[in-house]
Amino acid sequence: MVGDSLYEFLPAISPPLFARNELWPAPKIHLGAKRRSPPRRGTSSVEFAIASPIFFMLIFGIIEFGRAYMVLQLLTESARVGCRQGVLEGTTTQQIKDAAVNYLTAVGISGESVKVSINDGAGNVTEASAVPAYTEITVVVSVTVSKTSWVPQLSRPKKSLSGQWTMRRE
Repeated sequence: MVGDSLYEFLPAISPPLFARNELWPAPKIHLGAKRRSPPRRGTSSVEFAIASPIFFMLIFGIIEFGRAYMVLQLLTESARVGCRQGVLEGTTTQQIKDAAVNYLTAVGISGESVKVSINDGAGNVTEASAVPAYTEITVVVSVTVSKTSWVPQLSRPKKSLSGQWTMRRE
């Protein structure tokens, strides 16, 4: 044994991990007999029929709230555009309304109402061209929800979305 190498002695004791042949076959693992479950045909269809309406209502709700938020931002931007037109000297109330309506028409929203109010005007002033410089002008743009919603409004009361912007006249 003194002259024998370790490699000649070692295979007689234990097989190498990578060697699988007729001398050292792979160990067999017995997990027991296979169990057969009863046939469950159509189960996934029934589960889908129960879960899908809830899932789709959730998805459509997320889309509808996202669209409502987008419309609110567009209404606020439209009020800002109208207000920027209104702060210029000599601009009439009708020009302010037209600027706001033209912006909304360009982005695909119709059926809007635009209200221009003069905050610092003396008395009941309604014409923007008649107020002096440094007067606050507020533009409020609103539209009903049914005009912007993709989901049909069955029995909800008529609600509106609105955007507002205020600036001082130059």
